[in-house]
Amino acid sequence: MTPTYPVTIPFRTGRAAEGPLIWGQLAIWNVLRWLPPDDTTLNLLVEVPVPPGRDLPAVLDALRTLVERHDSLHTVYLDGPLQRVLPEGEVPLAVHELGDRGLTEAAAELGEALRVGWFDMAADLPLRAAVLVRDGVPQTVLLAASHMAVDGWSFAIVRGDLANLLADPPVVVEPRQQPVERGEYERSAVGQRRAAKALQYWEKHLATIPPSMIGSIRDGRPPNLDWGLIQSPALALAVNDLAARHGVPPATALLGATALQLAAYTGEGEAALRTIVSTRFRPASRGVVAAFNQNALFRLPVTGGLSAPSGGETVGQLLRRSADAALTAYAHCEYDPRDLDAMFVDVAARRGITPDGYCFFNDTRYTLADRSTMPEALPQAELAERIQAALPATKLRSPVIDRLPMHSNFFMFLMDLGDTAELMLCVEHGFLGRRGPLGFLAGLEGLVVRAALDDQVTTGALYAAAR
Repeated sequence: MTPTYPVTIPFRTGRAAEGPLIWGQLAIWNVLRWLPPDDTTLNLLVEVPVPPGRDLPAVLDALRTLVERHDSLHTVYLDGPLQRVLPEGEVPLAVHELGDRGLTEAAAELGEALRVGWFDMAADLPLRAAVLVRDGVPQTVLLAASHMAVDGWSFAIVRGDLANLLADPPVVVEPRQQPVERGEYERSAVGQRRAAKALQYWEKHLATIPPSMIGSIRDGRPPNLDWGLIQSPALALAVNDLAARHGVPPATALLGATALQLAAYTGEGEAALRTIVSTRFRPASRGVVAAFNQNALFRLPVTGGLSAPSGGETVGQLLRRSADAALTAYAHCEYDPRDLDAMFVDVAARRGITPDGYCFFNDTRYTLADRSTMPEALPQAELAERIQAALPATKLRSPVIDRLPMHSNFFMFLMDLGDTAELMLCVEHGFLGRRGPLGFLAGLEGLVVRAALDDQVTTGALYAAAR
């Protein structure tokens, strides 16, 4: 007889709450409202293996505890905009018997099917779950969530919590700050002072940033985006070595290199990139599970001293300035995004700019270890040998992507910096001229590889070569 399985995860917390959206939620609320109806491209998916010895009731109990632990997983989002935390209900669940199917293949297929379903923010709970079993024994758990409920970093917390709950014995940690509680901080005098300081920073810089970094080139037309993807072991080797040698995080090294090349491609003496930041700066907020990302403004002059006999600063100096600029940006990224949008409309009107053409850099990796592991530098001869051997493995292609990044001329996604650097770039058609996103990505690989292999090269030489 075919076994029957439950189709929901019932939960009951006794906690009912309602309040305004927090700043990070407002940021993604605006994006989701801007996207076409029923768009699901921003839904997220994670997979959590089930350790041996855990039966289905234990897995379902872990899922129930997980949902009850984080308010954002049982919250609906209403016009206002408001968040309403439901004290009880049921999260959709599917249990799939694998039979003879391979786990990896089935998880990929079933996970994508779980992810692409639309969430009605006002009516549906923002989480769906699936358990894959073989002969009734749980193998892995799939979780799909609306971006309204989680960002990448939050989903990593959720995944880690579920892994703890699936352990034998389960590891249960007290819940951290919930989104409604975070809202109380944002409305406090301290939170409002922090927001005011951030907006002053943005207004000061938006008044003088080159128009090519922030202004629309569409003349009112809908977005017309070109996409490129690079997968490069050589780029990964070069970025990680530069980071190790100069004491900066690998993503920061890549951010600095991207800024240098973007400035060169646009003929500017600086670059300004809007980065996506997990705003977990206070102890209370480090465990918040919510849409909690906000935008920071990273501004980096790159051509200072180019006319000097030396041809400008060293790569190490550029990367250390990049780290300083990133920290400054992070210190000014907590604010109500509606206030920023209104302020930029005023600034753009004074400057004669159409405000819809930012340049973005988004580190989308949401395995916590991806961001916290610092690489080790290699001996120069070994590095050169390994990069030369890896270069033929570089893959460049133009994927067909059904996504519409909001307010952007240029949007770089960092997806992997482990053994292979994987970057995806979309640009408004014509923004990078004839070279387009594939030209930019190939050029970025060349720039970073040269910077890693030639310890005498200057930023001036790299800028000139990119022009």
